[in-house]
Amino acid sequence: MQPLLQEVERKIGRLKKRMGIIQRSPYENIYYCCTQKTASQWFAAVFEDYSCYQYMGLDVYRYAKLGLKEACLNEAIPKRTIGTHLYISYPTYLNIPKPANYKTFFILRDPRDVVVSFYFSAKYSHGLVEPITTWRPHLQKLDFHEGLKFMIDAMKDVGYFEVQRSWTAADVDKKNVKIFRYEDLANDNQLFLKNLFDYLNIKIPEDVFIALCDRHKFENKSGGRNLGEENLNHHYRKGASGDWINHFDSSLQTYFKEVTKDLVEILGYSE
Repeated sequence: MQPLLQEVERKIGRLKKRMGIIQRSPYENIYYCCTQKTASQWFAAVFEDYSCYQYMGLDVYRYAKLGLKEACLNEAIPKRTIGTHLYISYPTYLNIPKPANYKTFFILRDPRDVVVSFYFSAKYSHGLVEPITTWRPHLQKLDFHEGLKFMIDAMKDVGYFEVQRSWTAADVDKKNVKIFRYEDLANDNQLFLKNLFDYLNIKIPEDVFIALCDRHKFENKSGGRNLGEENLNHHYRKGASGDWINHFDSSLQTYFKEVTKDLVEILGYSE
């Protein structure tokens, strides 16, 4: 970890201790599961916010590995933590030893939008970690149409689509696991967060909640751009849902269908 980041985390830790815990979560652990390009860094920032800590009393446990099909998480996460952006399939999640009281949520996003988002991120803005270091040179040589096809194949190879599919299988535990959709977050992040907090039994006063939402709204993360305004070189590129329809021509739609089969329908998205 870089020294500057360590110092920031130390300062956040000291601030949390000074603020104190007002209410403790009834859950010993919370598991936040997802795939990449579903606002995972945004969620991590929200849960690391001091207001969340005050009214949840859970530290953030960051899962450092990119995960997906090669992910392995067979040990319990630390007690009184929220496991943040666990990039794992449902079967991998089942292998995690869990306490008696816990809650889990998974963020789902239209896989076609993810292809577009991953394309721009891998080509322009994402940090040079694997598999980005492998993907970027290929993307820089390809035109846009072939680049999107490359991303569809690459995402299949890393298990992205099968991970999404696994979380919507019939045997998913409906008592402790709930699926939330990225599209609802993009449409109204305040309402989305209210529904998520209700599910997680996080009881934050209205004024504190509104201030929390304001600190983490898209405009404050994107350098002042409104939702839907694009910056190819920014991590928060656009934020809107349904962008795939602006980029997928009929041949790309056909190719995506050939690769992913009935994934769109299984996940509950329309053609």
